[in-house]
Amino acid sequence: MLVKLLGPKNIIFFLFILKPHQSSKFFYFYYEAGIDCMEYSRNKSAEYDCAAVQVVVATVAFGMGIDKPDVRFVIHHTISKSIENYYQESGRAGRDDLPADCIVYFGFPDVFRISTMVVMENVGHQKLLQMVAYCQNVDRCRRSLMAVHFDEVWDDEGCNQMCDTCCNAKGYASVDITQHARQVVLIVEQAGSMDEKVTPLKLVETWMGRGPAKLRKMIQTTTLSRLQAEAVIISLLLQGYLREDYSFTPYATYFYVKLGRKAPLLKKETHTINMNMWKAGAGPSA
Repeated sequence: MLVKLLGPKNIIFFLFILKPHQSSKFFYFYYEAGIDCMEYSRNKSAEYDCAAVQVVVATVAFGMGIDKPDVRFVIHHTISKSIENYYQESGRAGRDDLPADCIVYFGFPDVFRISTMVVMENVGHQKLLQMVAYCQNVDRCRRSLMAVHFDEVWDDEGCNQMCDTCCNAKGYASVDITQHARQVVLIVEQAGSMDEKVTPLKLVETWMGRGPAKLRKMIQTTTLSRLQAEAVIISLLLQGYLREDYSFTPYATYFYVKLGRKAPLLKKETHTINMNMWKAGAGPSA
């Protein structure tokens, strides 16, 4: 896919730096704060001068002040810390008014890894959850969501099926996840009664029947796929049925899952939760 999208200039954003590499298909170099493109080129062979470099693999530090008109794709290897950051970073693509691709590789661990990085920032966690909700969305135009976030008006017709959700307008279904939610909450409750902390990974593993036996008592193993189970847990986190809990050490910050303020609502038989999910074979993850 990378070669197919390749243009004169392209950017891949990572959380962490990779080593410079020469591919048989294209050239790329890595960038981090304090490294100048031309300075890098002078210190390397002529083939790595800025005109020859097709792909820049960089942290977000590279994005500041870059105004290349012919960037054909911007790929995020993980989600941005906020919608504001993503808007600015993805905005490097297609400034010549020609088609360009902006792709985000979004995975379950991203939420919790980045959450531990922004927990001490003012409203950092809130902004991250907004970005997660943007990625979780399967039914609304991406441009419309962006416009709403920035208090702008956007007509979905103007997208012209340029985003993944508009291209897959009928590729999702509304699913009742109430029973799934009750099972997830039960796992967290049981862990709490044992004074045991539950990481997101342990929660998924237990729900899928692979976790500690003591936490699998009284629950039904989910029939959902791994991706669907992860999506349900993130949805419950976004909606307040689950919440984050952090443990700080001198060397690292750890993320654990606890019951959220809305968890007691699941005790009521009349309470239901619905979630829009991609149908099998539909959506960007298919």
